[in-house]
Amino acid sequence: MSLSAIIDWFERNNTYGINLGRIATLGFSLGGYLSPRVAAFNKRITCAVGNGGFGFLDTVPKKINPIWLRDFLYITGCENVEQLRATWGRLDIRDAPPLDRPLLYFQGGKDILIPRPKEQADYIMNWAVGEKELKYYPDGEHCCVNYLDEVYPYTFDWLRKHLMS
Repeated sequence: MSLSAIIDWFERNNTYGINLGRIATLGFSLGGYLSPRVAAFNKRITCAVGNGGFGFLDTVPKKINPIWLRDFLYITGCENVEQLRATWGRLDIRDAPPLDRPLLYFQGGKDILIPRPKEQADYIMNWAVGEKELKYYPDGEHCCVNYLDEVYPYTFDWLRKHLMS
């Protein structure tokens, strides 16, 4: 199910009193790629936060993290890694329209799951054309897990600023 379908449903069935003018996306790891990407396609999303994602991937890595493999198989509909490699296309944030709404992005320099993490973060920042902020931690691990005591409060304050103003 797409995020657009969920927003559509709430527009038709908003018995919960949700303010649909204040929607944000937040994603970690693969979600760090998907969060700003989906926001770029759906103007009903006010702002986006990504953490520990990538801006582009050219190929399925030779040694793939089992969590990534499970996620990639799910989102592509492939049954195994061989089928995934045979049908793989480049994943690129620039295949989406440039994000013209606020973006907060976190990236760790010692992320062993994301190839060339600083290059990936810069790629995303260059793609986004709206207000944008990169929080780069040179010694941060994947999704800046060794800085979550800073990442979470900063994220919540940033979301409050962009959704409650």
